[in-house]
Parts: sequence; structure tokens; C-alpha cells
Amino acid sequence: MAKVQTVKFGNSEYVIVPKADYLRLQKNAGIPAGSVDAVEYARGSLARTLAAARKQSGLTQAELAKRLGKSQPMVSGAENGTVSVSERYVASVLKACGLPKDWTGPERKRRSP
Repeated sequence: MAKVQTVKFGNSEYVIVPKADYLRLQKNAGIPAGSVDAVEYARGSLARTLAAARKQSGLTQAELAKRLGKSQPMVSGAENGTVSVSERYVASVLKACGLPKDWTGPERKRRSP
């Protein structure tokens, strides 16, 4: 198995393994029914965080794209998880939105019991 790497987005740390190793591990793990694919979950979670950052700043996808020097379809793809993005892209989005590097999402109000 290749060396495992990690990457940190905000306060969350993700494990990075080569795809071939991931597929082998998934196949051999006897994944229980109802389990979630970690890669798909991480991609969706990051996509939701990117969309929340843009919305928090009050920007449209077109406005964010212009600030980043990217196309609106690229921003849309990043926000729906169909385009893979780098840590550098995430940092650029947070900066363009005026948010701190460690921003992980909007504060959620707790309901009173």
C-alpha cells in the first residue's frame, strides 16, 4: 500500500490514498449495507461548504467566478461536487468571500429544548 497522506480543510482532516488502494480496501472491507462512500461524502461536504461560503458573503456564482478569475460553470461544478478542487481553490474562495482560512460553515443556532 502507498503512503497515506492527509489534507486539512478548515477544522476537518481528510485521508488521501491512491485510488487503486482505496478501491482494493473498499472491495476487501466487506462494506456493510447502508455505508457511505467516503470520497463521495467528502466531495459533497466540501461542495456544500463552498456554496455556503459564497452565500454567506452575498455573492452570486458569477460574481465569485469573476473575483477568482474562473468561469461560472467551474464555480457551479465545485459547488455541486462534479469538479474536483484543490486546497488552493478552497483558500481562494474563502479569501474572495472575506472569510477566515479556518471557516467551516455558518454558525448553526441550537434549538432550545
